[in-house]
Amino acid sequence: MADFQKRIEEAFQQAQSKATARAREFEAEARKVLETLGDRAQAELKTLLQHAQTTSREQMGILGVELEKLGKKLQELAATPKAPEAAHAAAENATQTPPASVQ
Repeated sequence: MADFQKRIEEAFQQAQSKATARAREFEAEARKVLETLGDRAQAELKTLLQHAQTTSREQMGILGVELEKLGKKLQELAATPKAPEAAHAAAENATQTPPASVQ
């Protein structure tokens, strides 16, 4: 009976050693995969950041053009300040009834 128990313990230890070795292989493979994925993720992140910077530069350029147009329009309006006021006054005068004549 002791011999049988000894063989079971030896078999158990061998199985445990094989399982430990196999687990180490899996761990090493998993680390390689994670490193590869990490490298890919970093490369993808760099690509996305570069794309975002390019897009931001383009949007800033478009914004600059629109601001320039707005500035020119404001300068035009500032050059003729009386035109809108005169048009408004003329419109008011046209809608008012003439004063009644005094008898």
